[in-house]
Amino acid sequence: MSGKADKILLVQLYSNGDCLYATAVARQIKEDYTGCHLTWAIASFCKNIIANNPYVDEVMEVDIKKNDVVAFRRFRRKVIQQKREGVFDEVFIVHNIDTNNAYYDGCIRSSILRAYPNPITVPVTPVLQLTAEEVEKSDAFADKHQLSNYKNVILFEFAPQSGQLKITKEIAVRIAEAVVVSSDTAIILSSANKIVHPNKAIIDGSILTLRETAALSHHCTLLLGCSSGITWITTSTAANLLPMVQIFNPHTVWVNPISRDFERYNLPVEKVIELTDFDETKIVNCVVEATKDFQSARKRFNQSIPLQFKTTQNIVYNLLCYLEFGAIIKHIKVNRRMYGDHPSFYMNFLLGILTFPFKLIKNVITKNVLKKSSY
Repeated sequence: MSGKADKILLVQLYSNGDCLYATAVARQIKEDYTGCHLTWAIASFCKNIIANNPYVDEVMEVDIKKNDVVAFRRFRRKVIQQKREGVFDEVFIVHNIDTNNAYYDGCIRSSILRAYPNPITVPVTPVLQLTAEEVEKSDAFADKHQLSNYKNVILFEFAPQSGQLKITKEIAVRIAEAVVVSSDTAIILSSANKIVHPNKAIIDGSILTLRETAALSHHCTLLLGCSSGITWITTSTAANLLPMVQIFNPHTVWVNPISRDFERYNLPVEKVIELTDFDETKIVNCVVEATKDFQSARKRFNQSIPLQFKTTQNIVYNLLCYLEFGAIIKHIKVNRRMYGDHPSFYMNFLLGILTFPFKLIKNVITKNVLKKSSY
């Protein structure tokens, strides 16, 4: 299609991984509305993830606290009013919050892409365009730590912001120490937390930005991740898609397994090992074997992610709070198309309805207590 809209607003506020998914929507908008001016509304703490993006003409910084539905609904009313006034010809809100939760089907990327009303025909690979300075800083980091001298260079994402794993700095260091027993292996502890270790093969990656870490992936051979920002940035156009071992808690509120995403979008799922048992010894053994024979390690250690619909309980609760019955019906339709009449889905859907009044009373009481204690 070729739309006639000249001024378009895309709303995807956070987080880094979700914004990376949404770069495919920006690319699709430019395909669908040739010559349009695309403004992307994004949270200030995520704006760097779309810097230099060739499909974004302007950035609108929005300061809304994470998961603040009331503030988001206020912002949504504002931009819809701006559309009525002619500030924008089209407004596309793909952010996975409020009524857009209805699109969730066990995979975050598909939820975001489904929120765009037109088919996605462009590649879904996240678009990331680095500066020469970012690449140079990454290369200098690799030279400083002599990464080329190691047979195996493991990038370890150990402080995920996605909420899909809880891991302490101490555990991460213990895993790193066990992995680098072999002299041909180095491990980069990548997070915002500075770590100083006497072993030169255990390297602090906190001095690099997320974007620079994408460039660093070209100097690495394996990713040990937790389905968070670093994992997803290594799947971008600026990065090297590494074989990966993913440590994953399948019982978190929002589940987003790499294998499910890769299968849906015809990405190389054979490059993924997922571990659902958080066992330090098992993690170390898996990583060590993966550096020697990845497919052998995959056969031995890979654990299937169970299909569960606990998230539906939360979605139903959130939508009932705002009497969004249409979105609730949409959530049923989306998951029915994906999974058929799955008994577990309907069970969790009913639980969401039945537990709603109790959760609402509890949350109201909790908020009032917190409000009084702040005085």
